[in-house]
Amino acid sequence: MEFTVFLIVLLAVAILSSGSAWIARRRSREPLGSPPDSLQGERVEAVLTEWLLAGYLSAEQYRRDMAILAAREAHDHPPLDR
Repeated sequence: MEFTVFLIVLLAVAILSSGSAWIARRRSREPLGSPPDSLQGERVEAVLTEWLLAGYLSAEQYRRDMAILAAREAHDHPPLDR
């Protein structure tokens, strides 16, 4: 009897946690809107950071974009050999 109650409680917890995880995944896919246009004249790094903190970019998108910027900077302005 105790084992049956334990299984029912365990099943209820599993269903609730799966449901909340599903809702969180679904909400993360919803667009937050477009990024603000008020950042004209700002450095690209500052704009990306602002978008990351505002939720317009995921951490993965932010890292990818910053890596692209770093590669572009290294190509445009190579380090000086001494």
